[in-house]
Amino acid sequence: MSNAIIPVLLITFLVLLVLKVPVSISIMSASIVALLTCSSIDVVAVIQRMYVSCESFSLLAVPFFIMAGGFMEGGGISRRIVNFASSLIGHIKGGLAMTSVLASMIFAGISGSAAADTAAIGSILIPAMDEDGYGKDMATSVVATGGAIGIVIPPSIPMVLIGVACNISIGKLFLGGILPGILIGLSLMIISYVYAKKRNLKTYTRSSIRQILHATKEAFWALLTIVIILGGIMSGFFTATEAAAIASVYTLLVGLFIYKELNIKRVAEIMYESAITTGVVVLCIATASAFGWILSAEDVPTAIANAIVSLSDNKIVIMLLINAVFLCLGMIMDIAPIILVVVPIMYPIAMSLGLSPVHFGIMAVVNMAIGQCTPPVGVALYVAMGISKEKIANIYKTYYAYLAAMILVLVLVTFVPALSEFLPSVLF
Repeated sequence: MSNAIIPVLLITFLVLLVLKVPVSISIMSASIVALLTCSSIDVVAVIQRMYVSCESFSLLAVPFFIMAGGFMEGGGISRRIVNFASSLIGHIKGGLAMTSVLASMIFAGISGSAAADTAAIGSILIPAMDEDGYGKDMATSVVATGGAIGIVIPPSIPMVLIGVACNISIGKLFLGGILPGILIGLSLMIISYVYAKKRNLKTYTRSSIRQILHATKEAFWALLTIVIILGGIMSGFFTATEAAAIASVYTLLVGLFIYKELNIKRVAEIMYESAITTGVVVLCIATASAFGWILSAEDVPTAIANAIVSLSDNKIVIMLLINAVFLCLGMIMDIAPIILVVVPIMYPIAMSLGLSPVHFGIMAVVNMAIGQCTPPVGVALYVAMGISKEKIANIYKTYYAYLAAMILVLVLVTFVPALSEFLPSVLF
């Protein structure tokens, strides 16, 4: 490949974004232009990479969770969940946004996938927040960043890959991700509270015990969805993808026969809407994969990693540079290539600085979590935008505040090793 391919790729992408071309089309067009002008590789390779990235059993969780969210919304399930959450924290400014974050933390163990977690929570709470006056910008922002927690709180697929790639205890990595995941959740809740105060969002009267019990009773079948999903996965009874399918069937049956707010016509509409949303999301994932493949083929990650060592011998500077590399690559590449190509290169550098393997692993995962909700390859962001039907140009001002909160947690994880090492050291 030509040395000019990366500038052509990035400049074309940025120009198309400025022209307000949809993100997925911008990514695909930039990839095709780069290959046509600067490479001898057949442009069909872009189509092949797009196909391969979608040929994943795990991705089936996304349409199933989107459909389950539709059944929850149409069948009265999401409304009862919202009522239950409001009975607990509705009196707090931004309570519904905080509920979204908390739900993301609970669902974090469902699949270890930011896309699936964002779809599960966003399908329920983005419409509810928009209806309650939060605005699509805030609803999309909090759901996208909250969904990224899915790869920090265990179980986490990236942690398994890092453990295998660098021979780090996966059990210790799982434990190490708990406190950082909780910190990210709390930071997003604080931002939600600040925005809620600024926008003077309505609050509800503090619920009495009787009202809380009534809301719990009303939401029983709805809350049982979470028990079935988490219980089935944690017990090993079914996989995350199978859990998504079970969730869609369960919510359909509850909406039809228990709450009786669904009918055949509405079910058909929800399935159609789910197919449209899934198409938007999968197109973004596919084009982003092709974009990342071109960068990997150019050996960009290795070149960046090798350059770090020559820049400084100061520990703090090198740690900041490692984070910068992970953040930048997380914006333009999928997680798997970063873990398989870059993490093993960075690992010896981190060990020479005196970092523990668990500390390094969690620092890398938090970086990748931020990358999951950062364009142009921010899968969680694309899922949330697909659900809310909102453009990034309309949400970026709000969105960057949530990203800043996540980056602050990353700084704490980087320079306070106890956050990732405390639980592994105690329990092991």
